[in-house]
Amino acid sequence: MDWLEEKVEGIAGYIRNLSFRKAMIAYILVLSAVVFGLSYLTMILCWQLELAEWIRYERNSLSDIIYKEGPIWGHGYHFARRTDHFIIRLLDFIRVWCPFFYAFAGMIATICIFYKKRLARPLALLKDSVMRIRENDLDFHVTYESEDELGSLCDSMEDMRTELVRGKEEMWRLVERQKELNAAFAHDLRTPLTVLRGYTDFLTRYIPEGKISEEKMQDTLALMSGYLRRLEDYSRTMKGIRSIDEVPLCPEWIGLKSLERKIEEVVRALNQIGDVEINYSGYCVKSSADTMEDQTEDRDAVRISADDNIILEVLENVLSNAIRFARRKIEVMSDYDKAGGKLNLTVWDDGEGFSKEQLERALKPYYKEYESKEPDEHFGIGLHICREFCKKHGGTLNVANSIHGGAIVTASFLVTDTNLSFILSDS
Repeated sequence: MDWLEEKVEGIAGYIRNLSFRKAMIAYILVLSAVVFGLSYLTMILCWQLELAEWIRYERNSLSDIIYKEGPIWGHGYHFARRTDHFIIRLLDFIRVWCPFFYAFAGMIATICIFYKKRLARPLALLKDSVMRIRENDLDFHVTYESEDELGSLCDSMEDMRTELVRGKEEMWRLVERQKELNAAFAHDLRTPLTVLRGYTDFLTRYIPEGKISEEKMQDTLALMSGYLRRLEDYSRTMKGIRSIDEVPLCPEWIGLKSLERKIEEVVRALNQIGDVEINYSGYCVKSSADTMEDQTEDRDAVRISADDNIILEVLENVLSNAIRFARRKIEVMSDYDKAGGKLNLTVWDDGEGFSKEQLERALKPYYKEYESKEPDEHFGIGLHICREFCKKHGGTLNVANSIHGGAIVTASFLVTDTNLSFILSDS
């Protein structure tokens, strides 16, 4: 039985996969065979019934009369009773015209069967698909198991639906990237603008009182000018990109001491705008896993290839986030692992630290455990931006809680020093 069912299923599958042209030929051949068979049987039956009626009256041979005079229903034969006469004429009429009746009825039945078997389901699928696509509902699949023309059309409809889904997903990703880029732009502008506002308030308050020396005022103006240049460069960069991933990485050779001074400027600027004390510990140069050198001449001698704009951007974002949660103090630590080519920045604050949920989701975009009363006050994107920048620089961003209390954020950057570059070029 299994073998028979398998054969029947194979034949059914073969018929289902026939093209419309071959299927129509097959249906017409089957119709012709059925019409021929029914017509033959009907003609034989009618002939036998006619003979039976004719013999009752012992008339001449019915065949001779038909051959000489034509069909009985075309003549009047009054020798028979009215009822028998009607029956004979009716049987003769059916015998002559039954092939045409069967052919006409068979064509109608064949068309109905062909539509039901080969057209109804795929057409309904296509109609439903078009309606759902028109309503922007793409959560469906067009499945029609046949290799005929409508099967190919259904496959094309499914391909079109897939492309529409892919296009909508891509458009959604572009919208999300643009949204993320706008939020990042607004977020990153907030810190330097706050610094500039703090310096402006500082100068406005103390210049009229004569409490600022000329040297201090020049230093402050120089810092403000540096922040304005960074804002101009940052605005120019963000204008030509479509997502955070497209932020260019522009590494340059820079000395550790020079980078340290820039970090000190950021720390000093942020110290001016808040009540939290920010302390910075200079770079330690790790020449090996067991040796740590903290000597000024080493920091002056080592030059690394790094994008200081991205490093300072990460530092500002992490510090801005720490200032929101710190109580009184923030510690900024840095070290350079010469053997691993890693530059590390660590920021610790004496706040409550990260909750369990924050440790799992703090690096995701738009995450805010505590909703702010002012919608624009906090975007929930700062640490996410930092992680993306660290990844772009070949590093990572990690968040944790200190054993002494408070939160710790560590940003690492993959850099290359002059010695390592010399070795690689020689090899």
